[in-house]
Amino acid sequence: MPTSTEMLIKLSKALALSAAVLFLWSADALLLTDQGAAYAQASDDKEAKTRKTPAMREKVYKRLAEAQELVESGDTNGAVSVLTELKGMRDLNAYEVAQVWSFFGYIYYAAENYPESIKAYEMVLQQPEIPVAMENTTMYTLAQLHFTQENYSKAEKMLLRWFESAVDPGPEPYILLGQLYYQLERYKDAIVPVETAIRLAKESGREIKENWWLLLRVFYYELENYPKVIEILEILVKEHPKKEYWVQLSGMYGEMGKQRQQLFAYEAAYIQGYLESNSELVTMAQLYMQDNVPYKGSTVLEKGLKEGKVDKNYKNYRLLAQAYQMAREDKKSLAPLQESAKLAEDGDLYFRLAQAYSNLDRWQDCVDAVDKALNKGDLKRVDTAYVLKGMAYFNMDNLGEAQKAFEQARKDERSRRSADQWLSYIASERQRQSELDRALAALKR
Repeated sequence: MPTSTEMLIKLSKALALSAAVLFLWSADALLLTDQGAAYAQASDDKEAKTRKTPAMREKVYKRLAEAQELVESGDTNGAVSVLTELKGMRDLNAYEVAQVWSFFGYIYYAAENYPESIKAYEMVLQQPEIPVAMENTTMYTLAQLHFTQENYSKAEKMLLRWFESAVDPGPEPYILLGQLYYQLERYKDAIVPVETAIRLAKESGREIKENWWLLLRVFYYELENYPKVIEILEILVKEHPKKEYWVQLSGMYGEMGKQRQQLFAYEAAYIQGYLESNSELVTMAQLYMQDNVPYKGSTVLEKGLKEGKVDKNYKNYRLLAQAYQMAREDKKSLAPLQESAKLAEDGDLYFRLAQAYSNLDRWQDCVDAVDKALNKGDLKRVDTAYVLKGMAYFNMDNLGEAQKAFEQARKDERSRRSADQWLSYIASERQRQSELDRALAALKR
């Protein structure tokens, strides 16, 4: 049975979603950046009103619009030339300089030159008295860019700075913060922002994304809070039913010692057709057998063997035979026992086959199976094999062969007492038979 550690391997860094950097340019954006993006709202209205932002002059606006037209036409180099020339103007005010660097940041980002994009956006923040919304948008963009470049500490600082001035930020920024803490292996710190994001989504009627639950699951697993892991997996199997969640839920139930729930979760995966591999079907059968429903286990194995999904090796045939025996289907256990005995490297499975024949009073078959077990060798208990052989011969009224078998068995200290009892019984039986023969002979005279 796979353990929860195997089913819940530490997720790779890639599981933390990369935040997409969104910074869209338009002519209106050049003039109305103080309106901001969805996440860029000032928490202090007074500050927003008292911060005086220089106006953008017409000549600067025209050059920026020219650069934008060049970008839209695919002439990035031309746009960079215009911006470089514009940046060199000595009389630009802080707002105009910020707009130029912001445009540079966008161009570098589009070209996937993230280090230069970061430098450009950092220059935006160095300008005094820029619109609050522009500052907030730039901080959030920088946080995302640092994240994509794996500068997690810088991303955290920038995002926390952004939170200080954001109003009603929505779930996504909290998810980004949780991802940052995940990358920094600060799992306990990561829980609050992700749970906050889930709460905000619920309150606003928004979709709670599957990956948010996955992040939260990882944090609790890393902290070994398995009841919370189970709670999250129970949500996932309801809202996003997938094989991996049912299997992991079953494994976690097993980790917590909840065998019945472990079976139910794994059975749910089986019923839905999720379990296809040899190991999965064998595990399903084992769980049924552990829960004292061995016939269901035998059905799973029998079906899997016929469909070629369960490997036809001695271990699986042996397990099928065990399932039948536990279900008191001794006759059905014979065929898989025969197959497993043929494939096994030692004689122990032939001995088990002999025991099955014994249970069915098939004494000659029992003797033949014991002989095969002894010939194949590597038996764990040779003495018990001879005891079983002696009993079979005794039940066939072949006392001579029975005696030989028990004499072999008594050579092992572990079976000596039992063998001696049988030998004594055989001796008395022979005595009784001899006396009976004499009495019958006397009657015939």
